[in-house]
Amino acid sequence: MNDLFSLNEQSRQQLEGIFNVSMEFLCITNGRGEILKTNQVWETKLGYLTPELLGKNLIDLVHPNDVANLLLALKKPTAANKSLAFTSRLRSTNGDYRFVTWQFQWIDELIYSSAKDLTELYHAKKDVESAEFSKNQLLSILSNEIHEPLDSLSLFLQLISKTQSISEQNICLENIRLSTEFLANLINGILATDKSNPTVHDVTSFNFHDTIEDAIIPLIVSAKRHNITIDLSIHPKIPPTVQGDPQRLKQIISFLVLNAIKCLERGKISVEATPENTDKAVFKIYFSVKTSGLTPSQGSADDPFSSYDSHGSTQENNLNFGLELVKNLVETMNGKLSASRDNESGYDFSFHVLLLRDNAPNIKNDRSMGGRVLPMYNQNIRLKAEELRAIEQLRNDQPKSDRQAIAIKRERILIVDDSPENTQLLAQMLVENYEILVANSGKDALAIVQQVPAPDLILLDLSMPDMSGYEVCKQIQLEESTMAIPIIFLTILSDPENEASGLQSGAVDFISKPFDLPRVEEKIKNHLALKHYREILSTTADTDALTQIPNRRRFEEMLAIEIRKARRNNTTLSVIRIDIDYFKRYNDTYGHLEGDDCLREVADALKKTLKRAGDLVARWEGEEFICLLPDTNLKGAAHVAENIRKAVLNLRIPHQSSPVEKVVTLSLGVASGTRSHENQAEDSFEALLDHAQMALTKSKDTGRNRVFVYRK
Repeated sequence: MNDLFSLNEQSRQQLEGIFNVSMEFLCITNGRGEILKTNQVWETKLGYLTPELLGKNLIDLVHPNDVANLLLALKKPTAANKSLAFTSRLRSTNGDYRFVTWQFQWIDELIYSSAKDLTELYHAKKDVESAEFSKNQLLSILSNEIHEPLDSLSLFLQLISKTQSISEQNICLENIRLSTEFLANLINGILATDKSNPTVHDVTSFNFHDTIEDAIIPLIVSAKRHNITIDLSIHPKIPPTVQGDPQRLKQIISFLVLNAIKCLERGKISVEATPENTDKAVFKIYFSVKTSGLTPSQGSADDPFSSYDSHGSTQENNLNFGLELVKNLVETMNGKLSASRDNESGYDFSFHVLLLRDNAPNIKNDRSMGGRVLPMYNQNIRLKAEELRAIEQLRNDQPKSDRQAIAIKRERILIVDDSPENTQLLAQMLVENYEILVANSGKDALAIVQQVPAPDLILLDLSMPDMSGYEVCKQIQLEESTMAIPIIFLTILSDPENEASGLQSGAVDFISKPFDLPRVEEKIKNHLALKHYREILSTTADTDALTQIPNRRRFEEMLAIEIRKARRNNTTLSVIRIDIDYFKRYNDTYGHLEGDDCLREVADALKKTLKRAGDLVARWEGEEFICLLPDTNLKGAAHVAENIRKAVLNLRIPHQSSPVEKVVTLSLGVASGTRSHENQAEDSFEALLDHAQMALTKSKDTGRNRVFVYRK
């Protein structure tokens, strides 16, 4: 029997019945593979009509890669092996393929075949494998990336136990904070890649330099452990303050540096930031993270351009999971990421993001707004007893003079409420431990906070007739002199929406009416402790450890503030640059310990010479000092400079190796800036430091121990 027509009627009916009820692909072919009969499944699942299939060769319907197996099945088997099973893919009329498993049976020169459809099972298996692969990738990044900042936290905690000074402790505490913030950024970055749970893309003013540095600092420990140095270069044309999403930018920089660290066994990582035209309202900043040194072999586990499929095979020139995460984050900031490898110079990760020019210089940036502290208050976290003791210990570690000042001073609390009953109740409760100030309107509150000394904490009613608590809070937050005062809202509205609005306006906490007096005392105590803690950290960060006067960082911050004030008030601003004459010779003659004593004496004399509260003297670097004189013209600044010169000369500190005098002397350069509307470019405040430096150089060149004034 070599065709279907030889079947008797009974066999034909049985065959038809099987073909009608089967859910599998049934097919009968001759020895050459030409189709003689199929069932309806071929039409329902593949789209072929029965007349189209008759006479067609089965080879034409399978995937090209499966033809070899099919040809083997079509060969007439031996008597001992008349059946065969194999897997192939069947092509549908729309070009898709179904995955099937065949059973071939030879009977009387005909091939009877049945194919079971395993497409859904195959895709389900692939989905499981893909999910497992993604899970392994996620576990990998969690174990590797989170491991780095955790190492930093562990190291800094060990260092704290060994530190001797408040300055060293604060450095460790700051690095712990940055490492903790990095962990939060890592988690948020991973969440940002989840398209079903998108994160909010915030746009706010922030300090560009501090943001980039904060992204890198937690990774320095890991880099040093791998004998890797990290160099950061920020182009001077990038504005100090910009608008964008600082947290997202820190995530991107941190993840790229992490990838770069994994790319090196030892060497250097260079991070560079270069701007486009920053005169535009929206401009690009281009970043480059480059590695140089000893890199792992291409395709190894540390190679970021190797990704592994579910079967373990390596695919070159593909970004791994960590870089895919960065790519998604960059795209959320309207940017683009590229990465390349040079076998000689290492890896190069490049990207750009869009940022906005900050057109509101009087609005504080992300750092000054306390953006690092607000999330703590959003979670309603209170200080524990041991944390309060730790803060008290930090206060005790301050110099004795500072501790005495704190002990003498009673914290001033301003209560603002239009209800006399509320103010009286709170005042009676707090007056034993605090100095109490009372205001019954928003206008009175704004006048009080400008007094000296300012309140240490404000209890502010939300609902007042002339100005709401939100408006008062925003006004207080806009002024540099009052923005650090913690504000606690008094309200009967304790719903989440009002709390969110209050926190966004700058408040640190809420107290609900009617008052729970023990709870009020607890919150006041906690927030005053936190304020003191931040003041200690700020003082340490802004003070030169040797001379105990403001450092260069503090001077630059105050210069930016005073420039804005001078522009707003149309006043003159002056700078004096100071250098100790022949100080290197002094150190060579008397030794570095005597040199340190000399610097301290000079700094003390400079500080005593400046009489006004707004004047500032800072240590610039080495033996160089600098003075900032707000609302002072050139003549007045020259007079102050001459007083400084004489004050140090009158100290009569011996300096036998000086060719000028046999005592320590100073060279001083003075410059002033104005902001006339007629000639803003020429009279720019930004040239102040350069002009003062030119004057200082002229003072040295013309004999030293003198004041030279820069004149145009």
